[in-house]
Amino acid sequence: MKKLFYSIMMMCGLLAAKPVAVNAAVDPNFHVYICFGQSNMEGNAQWETIDNQFVDSRFQMLATTNFDNPQRTLGNWYTAYCPIVSPMGKLGPSDYFGRTMVAAMPSNVKIGVVAVAMGGSPIEMFDKDKYQAKMQEKNSDGTTPWHVTLATNYYGGNPYGRIIEMAKKAQQSGVIKGILLHQGCSNNGDPNWPNEVKKIYNDMLTDLGLNAADVPLFVGETEYQDMGGGCYGHNAVVAQIPSVIPTGHVVSAEGLPGNGVDAWHFSPAGYRTLGKRYAYEALKVMSLPTQKDAAYTLPDNLVNFYTTTGLKQIDDLVIRVNASRTVTVNALFADGHQEIVTREAQFQLPDFLTITDGKLTATKEGSGDVTVTYTDFTGKAVSTTFHVEGTLQGNNHILAVDNKTAGTNPWDKQLHAKLSSPMTIGKTYVVKATIKADNGGDCALWPIWTGSPNRDEWNNSTDLLYLSAVKLTSTFQEFTWEFDATWAMDMLQFAFGKIGGMVYFDDISCVEKGTTNDLVVNGSFESDDLSQWEVISWANQTMTIIEDPTTGITTMDRGTKATDNVIYTLDGRRVTNPQKGLYIVNGRKVVIK
Repeated sequence: MKKLFYSIMMMCGLLAAKPVAVNAAVDPNFHVYICFGQSNMEGNAQWETIDNQFVDSRFQMLATTNFDNPQRTLGNWYTAYCPIVSPMGKLGPSDYFGRTMVAAMPSNVKIGVVAVAMGGSPIEMFDKDKYQAKMQEKNSDGTTPWHVTLATNYYGGNPYGRIIEMAKKAQQSGVIKGILLHQGCSNNGDPNWPNEVKKIYNDMLTDLGLNAADVPLFVGETEYQDMGGGCYGHNAVVAQIPSVIPTGHVVSAEGLPGNGVDAWHFSPAGYRTLGKRYAYEALKVMSLPTQKDAAYTLPDNLVNFYTTTGLKQIDDLVIRVNASRTVTVNALFADGHQEIVTREAQFQLPDFLTITDGKLTATKEGSGDVTVTYTDFTGKAVSTTFHVEGTLQGNNHILAVDNKTAGTNPWDKQLHAKLSSPMTIGKTYVVKATIKADNGGDCALWPIWTGSPNRDEWNNSTDLLYLSAVKLTSTFQEFTWEFDATWAMDMLQFAFGKIGGMVYFDDISCVEKGTTNDLVVNGSFESDDLSQWEVISWANQTMTIIEDPTTGITTMDRGTKATDNVIYTLDGRRVTNPQKGLYIVNGRKVVIK
């Protein structure tokens, strides 16, 4: 009996000395999200007290590498305190994505992130068929690129492989519900980028045994130009994601502040809002409200970030019938930051107005108030009201391009019109444009196929037509170009690099000969939406929509009031204390000095 007892005790000791593998059931309420990209996804802003004061333990991170401070071991789950992507990372979008998702979901749901990101990384570093070639590349001075060093030190030289390895481990505990991507500056403007992203996304789905319908892709925009962004041009490429990937969704970076140090990264406030917007897109895909769960109590360090104190007042507007104006709704929050919330706002409109994507259109004459209401993440609703007049009167709107100083070559200064759809190869097209310039000079039209695989040394498409140049004068002239589409051209390039000062455009159209289908978006410039138009910002060009200032200007001393006390700027916004400049008073343009 003693021998049997000792034998049992010895067996128990042996079992205790060696860990026993236990196949725990996968928790369907543990929702896991893969995050990948370059430095913005890695996190580039130093976290602040509110960011690490408290993190809900329902928000977990899977360590995709070993961390020294805090100490974390590859392959283990931890509460998602900063940094959650890599030892080099800081505060990024995944932080407030997870915090927002935890607060919005029922208490039995956990959120986990599996993140791999390297500063400066091109998208090809995540392509399982291309990363090895990228790992061998050198900088022009022969040094190793930073993203290659990070990939070597943290991810075994194979970032994609580490994602798959860790995602499979995560599948032992939970269910992968989505993929988050933020990358682009290292592929800024690359027309093949959406297809590259599609390949990586499809490879991930295949290698992890997932279905696209169950695992949407969320792709964040880069920092906007007006916020100091140096890669803002890539957002035109990001916008193509939903058309290339049916389960792809774009996360807006509109209005998010940069760090004020460089042209690529957001501030802490920018990352917090970007993370929240990623969460909002995920919640919308699940048909869930973009609000916290009623039973969830926000921790003290997050209450002020999520709670709004009101909306900024919106200026009154005058809109010509069949024209439109963009309305931007800004919410003020208790922690002092503000956000553009136009997409989440609700508009109560008079019957002469319609609204689409924040653009108000006057369908007939009328006068009335618009009420805007925004409900924040906590469920608190705030409102503001502004007045709109729809009128048949008003002056023609034109596009004014400021070249500043003249360039040396025609291509040094350009205006680009992105077409609503590509031209059909072999068809004949007619382009018309009304143009003038303060200083005169040559303007050429170059239709281009931006998606061509044939690129020059600056990664620009070489498949374009060099059509004849026309002579611009200080008087508007209508010009016509007729040509056959050699490629599936999707952009018009107006080149006028040798002209200094202002160049003005109006009534630009591009139609297939014999049809009336115009491929130019807002070619009359009666809408203030210039999303399909661009100039070369690095060539110091700027553009704006103005009213045609060639007629009807009178002089008015500064401070003189119109009899009805209504003064508008040239873009139709009502002002009460005008400064020096050109305004509309009683339907006429006046100069206030």
